[in-house]
Amino acid sequence: MDYSLAKMIEYAIAFLALYITVFFLLVFVSKKDEMLKVPKLKEGWEPTISVVIPAYNEADAVGKCIESVATADYPQEKLEIIVVDDGSPDDTYEVAQSYAKKYPNVKVFRKENQGNAAYTKNYGIEKAGGEIIATLDADSYIEKGTIRKMLPHFESDDVAAVTAAVKVDRPRNFLERLQEVEYLYTIFSRRVLVFLDSVQVTPGPFSMFRHWVFKKIGAFDPTNILEDQEMAMRIQQYNYKIRSSLDANVYTEVPPGFWGLLRQRTRWHRGGLKNAVKYGNLVGPKYGDLGMIVMPLGLIAVVAIFAIIFINIYYYATRPAYPVMMGWDALWMGIGPIHVIGAVIFVLTLVWTFYGIKVMKGEKVDPFMVLAYLFSYAYLITLFWVSAILKEVRGEKIRW
Repeated sequence: MDYSLAKMIEYAIAFLALYITVFFLLVFVSKKDEMLKVPKLKEGWEPTISVVIPAYNEADAVGKCIESVATADYPQEKLEIIVVDDGSPDDTYEVAQSYAKKYPNVKVFRKENQGNAAYTKNYGIEKAGGEIIATLDADSYIEKGTIRKMLPHFESDDVAAVTAAVKVDRPRNFLERLQEVEYLYTIFSRRVLVFLDSVQVTPGPFSMFRHWVFKKIGAFDPTNILEDQEMAMRIQQYNYKIRSSLDANVYTEVPPGFWGLLRQRTRWHRGGLKNAVKYGNLVGPKYGDLGMIVMPLGLIAVVAIFAIIFINIYYYATRPAYPVMMGWDALWMGIGPIHVIGAVIFVLTLVWTFYGIKVMKGEKVDPFMVLAYLFSYAYLITLFWVSAILKEVRGEKIRW
């Protein structure tokens, strides 16, 4: 590969990253007031709600999950709680049954394990009678006001789903605190995507849907390893809208160790690849900002990651002096224009992240962890993508 061509590719990637960063900042600046504004609930609208809780081997967590819904700030006569045990070998079913005895609006079902949460969710949805259907992971729990905070975002009839603010439950070690920052960053970023009509996931920990969605576009796809993203992409394909809340909190467990995190993210990225292929038809002017900006940039970013890896491996292997050649020769410090662009992106992202956390009132995050997240995330995301691509190429079985 010609050295000048490699430099051109690297500069193109750097400017692309800068463009993406500035673009999202401009969207935020232009929509700041709307973004932080909570819509008003339709007067007199207090719909019946069915909360479907799929559970597998969650005997230790399902009780807290059920309790959080059963004691939520919402009329219990309008709230139906459906727990579906997916053939757990532990005491999940028995624990859930004990809560059914305590709360009359709790219903517990047991089915044969089929190996995918989509089957379990669909089983519960078939039993649900609410105008709004929510799905809540058994290892997660909501705050008392979460349901009421989400309902106003169903502001128009074409809003098919509303996502909650997913946060890490009681982070203990460094890796969990790193994920805490990531989740907070994601909440804020997803809110920006709302104004581009480009939300691409309805998170499993807690999302709400209009009941008619499942009748019009179908239930969760049990053949998909990332059914929460697939559902969101399908909603977009049908030109319905997805909204999100900054303050409707749900807390979830995250992998405490590196290998568990790698396994989880590899699965997510493999699922993301499959969904990108499945919904490639969303790219184009028909789907507005999603089709013309967000999805194309996402696909280009993935290609860019592998281009950077390839270029660096090639030159480190064939030209030992490459790091020096990349720099300003007058300084002999290995600092070139591309590093300046990277520094600008880093500063802009730092401002974005700190501000995003600030607007989510009540969040206290160690500034050191924010810096650690920004310094490490690019390397982690690259690792996750490499792992996902390699396993896809090899055709390896998905590990949960």
